[in-house]
Amino acid sequence: MKINHRVTRLIFAFTVGGLLSFCSYQWITNTERGVQRQIEEGVVDVSRQILSSYVALDRELEISDPLNRVRAAGKVYIYPTLDGWEVSGQYRRLGAIQWCSFLMVLDSDVKLVSLSVEDNDPILQQRALSDSKFNVSEP
Repeated sequence: MKINHRVTRLIFAFTVGGLLSFCSYQWITNTERGVQRQIEEGVVDVSRQILSSYVALDRELEISDPLNRVRAAGKVYIYPTLDGWEVSGQYRRLGAIQWCSFLMVLDSDVKLVSLSVEDNDPILQQRALSDSKFNVSEP
């Protein structure tokens, strides 16, 4: 018995096309991704405010975080944990060359649990001695 490959190709093409169309439609209409993205954006906005309040020292900061990634600075993450969020990134004060890394742990109410930075500013090291949530280490 001889198989008609033209018919087989048509059936295969329509099957694959229909499957791809269905998957694309499901991907586009999935609202969970948009909701998750909005939550993450809110967490990153709060983390920027917290970071600035701790390390800005009355100077403007340039921040590389999950919403504004600067490739030259390095990798950035936002990661949901069982009881909150972890946000990592880098910052530098305006005019500085070196980027300083940070790791921020937030609870489920987006309140600061801990902030660890790699910075050699003596004012920050002094501030870390008086605040148990703030940790400064040498870069």
